[in-house]
Amino acid sequence: MSVAEDNRPSGPGPQGAARGWRLTHDAMACTFGVRIAADDERYAEQAARAAFDEVDRLEQLLNRFIPHSDIARINELRAGESVRVALETSDCLQLAATIHDDTHGAFDIAFRGRRRASPAGAAARVNAPLVFDPVSRVVGAQADGVELDLGGIGKGFALDRMAAVLREWRIDAALLDSGQSTVYALGRPNRAGAWRVGLRRPERQEQALETLELCDQALSGSGQRLHGAHIVDPRTGRPAEQHAAAWALAPTAAVSDALSTAFMVMTPAEVAGYCERHGDVGAILLRPAAAGEELLYYGARPRPAEAGGAAS
Repeated sequence: MSVAEDNRPSGPGPQGAARGWRLTHDAMACTFGVRIAADDERYAEQAARAAFDEVDRLEQLLNRFIPHSDIARINELRAGESVRVALETSDCLQLAATIHDDTHGAFDIAFRGRRRASPAGAAARVNAPLVFDPVSRVVGAQADGVELDLGGIGKGFALDRMAAVLREWRIDAALLDSGQSTVYALGRPNRAGAWRVGLRRPERQEQALETLELCDQALSGSGQRLHGAHIVDPRTGRPAEQHAAAWALAPTAAVSDALSTAFMVMTPAEVAGYCERHGDVGAILLRPAAAGEELLYYGARPRPAEAGGAAS
C-alpha cells in the first residue's frame, strides 16, 4: 500500500468545522473506507452504507472469482460464443480498452494462458481474441483461453461509483479509499481546505515520503517491494523494473488506479509523454538517485501539504 490518508482521529474537527466520520467495509479482497465531513453522524453512516452497498453490487459483476459474475462468464467463453454484460461492466471494459490504447499496451486486463491478449475494446478488432459491441453490450470470443482480470482498475471504478452515491445523498465532502492503494478526494473538508494524503515509502509503510492535498481528484500508488514482483509488463511478460514505486493523479479513481500500474512498467519518457497528452493527469515516480532515491514529477501536480493545513 503506497497511498495513505492523513491518519487523524475521526470525530469533531477544528472549531467551527464539520465533524468527520470514518467507516470501513470489506469487499473486492480489500478494505474500503470512507471519511465523511458532516455534522450528522447517523446520516453520514447511512450514506456510507449506501455507498458500500454499491461496491457489493459491483463486485457481483466484476469479480472474476465469483462464478456468476460478468467477468467470470466472459472468461468461460469458447471461440464463437458470446455473452451480454451489464452496463457497469460495459463502462469498465470500455475505459480499460481506452487506457490500454492510450498507454500503448502498458495497461492490459486480458490474459491468454500466461501471455497477454488484446482486451475487449470499444469496437470489434480484427484478429482480437475478444470483441465487444458497446451498443448491445455483447462480448464475443474469437479464441479459447482468454481471461480478463479487472484487478488493476476495478477498485478505482468502485470508488468512483461510491462517490456518485454520496453525491446523490448530498454529501459534498468525503475521502474514499480502497485498501489505501487508491484514494478519491470528494470536495473540500470544512469548506476551505483540502484532503491530505501521504505517499508511503514502499518498503516502510509507516513512513511518508510526502504529504499532498487533493480536491475532487484521485491518487493511486503501485510498487513492487512490499508484495514482490506482482506487476508484469504486458508488452514483454517481464516483472516491472523501471521504478521502485509509481503514483498517478487523475480526475477519477478508475483512471488513476489503472495508470499507477501502467506507469510502473513505462519509461520516464513514456510517462512524461502520456502526461503531456493528458493535461489533467500527473505522475510521481520513485527512482534511484546518487543520494539514494528521488521523486520525479510529471504533468499535473498535487499541492504539497503545508504544516498545520486542513485536516482530513
